[in-house]
Amino acid sequence: MVTGFKQSRKAKKAGHVITREDGKKASWMDYAKPSNMIDSEASEVVPWNDNFVDELHRTLRACKVFLFFPVYWLCYGQITNNLVSQAGEMNTGSVPNDIMQNIDPLFLIVFIPIFDKVFYPGLRRCGVVIGPVTRIFIGFLLAAIAMAYAAIVQHLIYTSGPYYDNPGSNHNDISAAIQIPAYAFIACSEIFASITGLEYAYTRAPQNMKSIVMSIFLFTNCGGAILAFAFNPISADPKLVENFAIASGLMGGFAFLFFTCFFKYDRKDRMANKNR
Repeated sequence: MVTGFKQSRKAKKAGHVITREDGKKASWMDYAKPSNMIDSEASEVVPWNDNFVDELHRTLRACKVFLFFPVYWLCYGQITNNLVSQAGEMNTGSVPNDIMQNIDPLFLIVFIPIFDKVFYPGLRRCGVVIGPVTRIFIGFLLAAIAMAYAAIVQHLIYTSGPYYDNPGSNHNDISAAIQIPAYAFIACSEIFASITGLEYAYTRAPQNMKSIVMSIFLFTNCGGAILAFAFNPISADPKLVENFAIASGLMGGFAFLFFTCFFKYDRKDRMANKNR
């Protein structure tokens, strides 16, 4: 085949290029539409129509946004494991250390009405509309800040006596109250990232594919759990500072990568709303 390649006869390209109504080149999925198929007989045989292809395209576009959520769930999962064990190394008084994780839902109960009734309407009155991609980006950054703060708290635990970086089942002389800002950051990140992700999955998916898109979004929790397994070697004393610091760095890096990849989606949504 290699020796005979130069002697082979090359056919000219047919030059069949599909364009959209606005004159721009169509996406690769537009070639699957029956109305764009060159062979008229093939277009009559395929079991789908143009509308199905458009809906599938919208579904894939929505699902691409979810690829970055496993790292977010990795950070969010610290609430039920490493932050609980961190509280056990501090002075909690007569309160069990596993009660501390309940601060997160308490913050949500307080913050959600404030965001819904005050924060977002106030921004809209000022002419500032935060698109879903930007909101998710902010949520990712807040999760990174929460992990960075947890790393600082863990460092303070290790530098406090009497057990320093090997407290075991004991606690050092430091109050667990300094953990509260970490839960506040995580709660805010849920409002920006998690709630917006659910909204994005529901509103961007076609009517007959909403359950599929929603299940894919929820499946990203599995990705976060798998990532957590990779952190097991550093999820114990005296390496918990590295655990939180690496999680923070990953989340911060993925946040900016996410915004770089998808910030144009917000612009497209604004243009679509203006044309309605």
